[in-house]
Amino acid sequence: MLREFTKSAVSFPWAMSLLGLHEAAHVFSPRRIEDSSYAIRQAITREFDDVIWAAFQVGDEVQRGLVDFAWSMITLKAFTPDSIRQLADDFVWQSSETAKALAPGEGFQLAWRQLLNNYEVYNLVKNVRSRLQIPPDPDLDLAPLVEKAYSLGEFPDLWAIEGLGHDYADHRWNGKQLLRGLLTSGPASTLPPKTLTMMHAGIGLCFAQRLMPTLTPNATASRLEEVVGTFLSLCRDNSREGYAGAAYESLGLVTRTWHPEMVPVVDNWLASNAPETLGYFWHGAGRALYFLPIYFVPGGASPWRTIDHESPHECGRRNLRAGLAWATTLVNMRQPAIMEELIHRHGGLLAEDDAFANGVASSLVMAWDITPGDRFIEAFAQYRPKDQGHRFAEKWQRLTGQPSRVALARYHPVLQRSRRIEEVFHYQSLDAFVAQLEGNGK
Repeated sequence: MLREFTKSAVSFPWAMSLLGLHEAAHVFSPRRIEDSSYAIRQAITREFDDVIWAAFQVGDEVQRGLVDFAWSMITLKAFTPDSIRQLADDFVWQSSETAKALAPGEGFQLAWRQLLNNYEVYNLVKNVRSRLQIPPDPDLDLAPLVEKAYSLGEFPDLWAIEGLGHDYADHRWNGKQLLRGLLTSGPASTLPPKTLTMMHAGIGLCFAQRLMPTLTPNATASRLEEVVGTFLSLCRDNSREGYAGAAYESLGLVTRTWHPEMVPVVDNWLASNAPETLGYFWHGAGRALYFLPIYFVPGGASPWRTIDHESPHECGRRNLRAGLAWATTLVNMRQPAIMEELIHRHGGLLAEDDAFANGVASSLVMAWDITPGDRFIEAFAQYRPKDQGHRFAEKWQRLTGQPSRVALARYHPVLQRSRRIEEVFHYQSLDAFVAQLEGNGK
């Protein structure tokens, strides 16, 4: 017994030493450090006001680009012929863009107008609580608030409804039990059909903003299931038939805007566990690209040039482009000349596939559904560009003119009648999908 006791006594400090080494290795592991710094950074940025947050976003995006470039230098990737050619091409393109945007004339005026439009939309959604005078009551009476939202007039009403959906869900959120029937029962059961698209987008925005801060880049599979799976369940359990996709899409918007490191993590989880929602996620991420502060400055970086670097696969790339086109169209539809200028500058890039045209058509279907008869939507669809040259006119019709008119005349009536409006919140061939619905008599 004495011998065994001595063995135990001797092995105890040895075990404690190894335990200390194990814990030290765990504490100072790259994954632990990455997760800790990520959580701290997220906590800090939540305290920023709008201006400081925008400055942080711009600086963060620039730093990430510099790190990627430095890493390519270390690995010698930057010295390959393709990389050198791409760098030179980017430099020439950026110099040209800056010169065009800052030169006196219509180009500068349109760039400035677009910046003002972006700021207006951001404030409409962010400050909807004060604009509509939403009371701090979980049992909101939605009818008068919807009436106030539409009384703001054409264009502001669309964004105000999205903000109202967000605040309605946020008022009900208590963090202890999952919400159910948010837009199918209670005060929301009598909502006018025209409010449903953006009300669903709004509740999805709330769910994503509440849940995504609880994740870190090295989250376990079970933790991702708990958070992302809960988000999807909330969208399903609180959406009306044919509208859940509008809520799903907000996950991409929130993740790319406030948690960019989490984009590949969420992408991998969705691809394995909920592939039917992957397109919605990347479409929302494309919408987020439009509103990132780094792209606000006229003549600065362009999101259209970064799409190919944002997604690891074709589904993501096409949905990014469609989502970016969606946001560009909605925000600037009162000034179609902004779209004309965009096609002048990037028409060759945008015409590579049908994703841009899909985004234009989809955005008009959604906008017409929530604000039927809107004069700005009609004017946008009928706009005749100033450049009447044959080559440009053909490109305009392919990318904007024809998709806009078909969206209002054909796509919207069929999708609305079939209760499938959610289908415009991700990229697909709307022509083929609508044809299928028509063939089924829907």
